[in-house]
Amino acid sequence: MDGGRLEQQVARVERGIIFLKQEHLAMLTGLQLEISHLKRRCHELSCELDSRFPDRNAAEEEEELANRCEAAERLLERQQCVMVTARGELRVGQARAFALGRSLKEEERRFLEELKRRSHKITLLNQELQHQNVVTTTLHHELHVARLKLFQQHQSAGAAAGGEEEGRGN
Repeated sequence: MDGGRLEQQVARVERGIIFLKQEHLAMLTGLQLEISHLKRRCHELSCELDSRFPDRNAAEEEEELANRCEAAERLLERQQCVMVTARGELRVGQARAFALGRSLKEEERRFLEELKRRSHKITLLNQELQHQNVVTTTLHHELHVARLKLFQQHQSAGAAAGGEEEGRGN
């Protein structure tokens, strides 16, 4: 039946949704860790540059930091786009799972109604068959009784005819 296949599809879509949620969470956690790591590394490099090049001016340092921040922001924007896409796919998957579930319930309802209708019809046919069996048994019994009477009449007529022949022969 297609109901089993629909249930499998719904379960598969729900597993996919759960997987996407887990992947999304793992990706966000990874991004946050990467951003923290980059900030820490940036700070370390800034300290190293300051110690190596004490005469470096603040404008160059700010420009370099601004460039790095812009790169990190672009990376974050790309990841957010990926996240928005994943959310869209997740919503589509949820809507599809909901529609499949609703379709499955409707199909199950129709199947049960058809099953009930056929069961009722089978019950009526069984009752009719039982009635016909009773009628057949009664008719068979009456036929047997009629044959027995006919046989007995035939024998008594034959015996009477045989008795007349014996009387004539003497």
